[in-house]
Amino acid sequence: MFKRKMISSVAAILSIMVILAGCGTPAIDTFIDHVEKASAAETEIPALFEQLKKLEEKDQAQYANILEQGQNSNESVLSLIDSSTKALDERKQAMDKAKQQLDEAMKQLGDMTGTVKDIKDDALKQQAQDVLGAYNGRYEAFQQLYKSYDEWVKAEQAVYEQLKSSDTKLKDIQEVIAARNKAFKQAEQFKEQFNGYTEQFNMKKQALYTAAGVQQKG
Repeated sequence: MFKRKMISSVAAILSIMVILAGCGTPAIDTFIDHVEKASAAETEIPALFEQLKKLEEKDQAQYANILEQGQNSNESVLSLIDSSTKALDERKQAMDKAKQQLDEAMKQLGDMTGTVKDIKDDALKQQAQDVLGAYNGRYEAFQQLYKSYDEWVKAEQAVYEQLKSSDTKLKDIQEVIAARNKAFKQAEQFKEQFNGYTEQFNMKKQALYTAAGVQQKG
């Protein structure tokens, strides 16, 4: 009986030591660790956005060509429309992958509000708050971008469907083109917001790491 109690007591002491050891980790280190995990979850983001950029440039040239040729003959643009429809699917797939990565990155970051408040050094605390604010703003901007991008793709597809129709009316074409242009502008606005927050995050992150004496990974 005594032996069992001794084992139990030792186990309890070890558990307490583990908890205390965990509590002893400086809040700034915990925060930076989570930022690193979030950044690591975004490894494919640069390549995905580069892919989107190339697809969009090609698609917009194709879109203008389709509108120009579509004024003369529906038949002349059918093959171009089929090609552009596939490109729209590729763009949507790339955006879906980007969303998956950014959602996972946000999950890895977690709720750091309490951790940031626990940072002892006031200057580091303010810098950490700036980093967190930029990252959260960036994530929210992307959510808006993702939604508006989906609307843009659907609106562009609607234009193609109208052009494919043999009995389409000029008024109908004008309406879907106007809807497409509106969706395009909204997506571009959110894209600029996302890029702006990304620049802010990178600069503030570097400033925090420098102040904390941490060498940034890549």
